[in-house]
Amino acid sequence: MYSEYAEIGGFDVRLSTQSRFDNKIVKKKHVICNHDGKQKKKSCDTLGTSGVKRKRNSNSRVIGCQAKIIFESVYGTPDYKVFQFHEFHNHPLEKRSDLKRVRRMSYSETESIVRTLTSKIGPTMAHKLRASLRGGYEFVKPKVVDYKNLSRDINRVIGYKDAQMIVNTMNDHRTHYPNYSFEFNCQDDVLDCMFWADEMEMAYYAEFGDVISFDVTFRTNKYRMVFVPFIAIDHHKKSVTAGAGLLIHESIESYSWFLKAFLKTHEKEPTLVLTDQDATIKQAIENFFLIQSTDYISDDLFMNIDFRKRFSKLVWDINMKPNVFEVKWGLLMKEFNLEATGCFKEMFTKCDSWIPGYFNDIAMCGLMKTMSRLESMNSFLSTYLESGNLLLNFMMNYDTAIQMQRNTQRELDKA
Repeated sequence: MYSEYAEIGGFDVRLSTQSRFDNKIVKKKHVICNHDGKQKKKSCDTLGTSGVKRKRNSNSRVIGCQAKIIFESVYGTPDYKVFQFHEFHNHPLEKRSDLKRVRRMSYSETESIVRTLTSKIGPTMAHKLRASLRGGYEFVKPKVVDYKNLSRDINRVIGYKDAQMIVNTMNDHRTHYPNYSFEFNCQDDVLDCMFWADEMEMAYYAEFGDVISFDVTFRTNKYRMVFVPFIAIDHHKKSVTAGAGLLIHESIESYSWFLKAFLKTHEKEPTLVLTDQDATIKQAIENFFLIQSTDYISDDLFMNIDFRKRFSKLVWDINMKPNVFEVKWGLLMKEFNLEATGCFKEMFTKCDSWIPGYFNDIAMCGLMKTMSRLESMNSFLSTYLESGNLLLNFMMNYDTAIQMQRNTQRELDKA
């Protein structure tokens, strides 16, 4: 009753002091104006140069307003009566649209915010979309700050339980979903590695897993874990995910555990693994798999545009006439004064790991025809994934990205 009165009057209320009888029934209950209370004194040296981070200015609305109502229990009955009522405020009353009670979100609004977060749409953009769909900002009662506060409160509820929640969720999937694989490892009660693959990803690997790409894409969440997908090429020559995981440490031991989980899930090795020039990944592959791995050459090695063109022509000549490789490589290094450049010497000694001509006996399915296959997948996933997310947010966004990927494949199957 008092809340409805406050809404009409133009002020917000909150619950305050209460007392109880011995049988725990509420004896008195105070409902006060939201401006009641005293501000805490804050000292702030505006001339200070120490660089110490000052406390956030909360723009407190507390100004000691005495407007309130006190309810008292009618002894021997379940009823209450008004014990005291203070009507007057020491501040101007507000517009109805600015009151917190009016700005309270409906379930549908709360649900829409949570769902937009799974598509990497933040609270500010979610508020814009809501206003656009409703026909204007005047038809959206909650403000942008309310959307931001909800997003903040969701993360606060998850808090330190983030890793445990994701492990519990994935274990439930493994229990209730057919052919769902999930493995994780902890170091000192801290989530260190995890790998997962659902039924569809297992089917992709069974059909298209002869040649796969395996590489670190980007750091995914506030714990700075790296996201590592396994990429295959389907019959539409599109990238599909054959499993994925998260790692904290980019060490040989972590990658070895990762490959062990991968092999446990899929029960067979690929014919060829395409990776970058990361020595740690290559060592883990060589230690664990009985297969050959090959490097792709990243574009950041080639800063000279003329050299890039000539190098691409050289690779083309190698595919057509592999016997001319050594001669043309020497001429190229001499022309651009690269004889003393260590990375190119190393590339020459490892030519059997990156020249397609050495893999003529393996069906590459277009995987080796370009150096940007993994970068393209990284770009696609980064549309949905954000680096500062909690693990739970990351997994929700990942599911959205995978749904998009599979929807594209279904459309291609129908064509």
